[in-house]
Amino acid sequence: MDIEDKIKELDRRNREAELGGGEERIAHNTKSGVAHFAEDDDKAALDRVKQLLSFLPQNYREKPARIECTDDPNRTDPTLNKVVPTNPKLPYDMKVIIRSVLDNNEFVEVHERYATNMIVGFGRLNGYVVGIVANQPRFLAGCLDIDASIKCARFVRMCDCFNIPLVTFVDVPGFLPGVSQEHGGIIKHGAKIIYAYCEATVPKITLITRKAYGGAYDVMSSKHHGGDINYAYPTAEIAVMGPEGAVNIIFRKEIAASDNSEQTRKRLVEEYRNNFASSFKAAELGYIDGIIFPEDTRPKLISALMMLLNKEERIPRRRHGNIPL
Repeated sequence: MDIEDKIKELDRRNREAELGGGEERIAHNTKSGVAHFAEDDDKAALDRVKQLLSFLPQNYREKPARIECTDDPNRTDPTLNKVVPTNPKLPYDMKVIIRSVLDNNEFVEVHERYATNMIVGFGRLNGYVVGIVANQPRFLAGCLDIDASIKCARFVRMCDCFNIPLVTFVDVPGFLPGVSQEHGGIIKHGAKIIYAYCEATVPKITLITRKAYGGAYDVMSSKHHGGDINYAYPTAEIAVMGPEGAVNIIFRKEIAASDNSEQTRKRLVEEYRNNFASSFKAAELGYIDGIIFPEDTRPKLISALMMLLNKEERIPRRRHGNIPL
């Protein structure tokens, strides 16, 4: 093949790639979200299908099969105490927490290459199948955008279809701002998450690891939208907005009139964080059922799941709901 033929072949492959394909850089795995997985060959694809089917029941009337748990349900992990940075502006990998608490550290992620600021997938707690939904602070600071909202809502509804309990890990500073998001209908797409969680009748367990601000906190399986058991780490912040942004708005005049505006602002930020954004304040108001240490995450989640296994909830009879499409 001469150089001209090679160039033509490369152009042909690039055109195919733009239209769609299985490679990581291609549209349907990273852009459109149509493809949930990409495997190297047929055998790997069939193995993946078998793995996914192991998490699902035979039909919607049944619950997923439990397998014997070979991992201590009371296992703690002191390393989790250092995963979430003390500096709220620093990122970390939420998958470290997810894998640590699941049986044998096994987590099967779905849609891994699409909307990477949102994590969804399957795992087990004490042998029982659970669906995992989590914000990912490593990408876009964990903000919710259009793609992440669609990804989350679809997965929540799928778990509810097949009686799979939901475990949600929250670290979300808000919805992603910007003209493209507003014009693309982020409000409509964000509402899909609310709809999915509110309609879901499976057990819903939520853990706030760090930030939970505003409407984005609300939609992520909060107590306000039907969360059954909601936990938070001691350093978690739950508020309408972050302390620094709130102080700059609420105390703008006081800061401007101060002799040392920066010192005053820092003092007010700390007061806001302690008095309004604290997880202890949220627990006092009934929005959090328990404040737990990170190392105890696994036994606490398993305990909550065991309590909710026989949960029965019926929604009003109707032909169908009116999801915000």
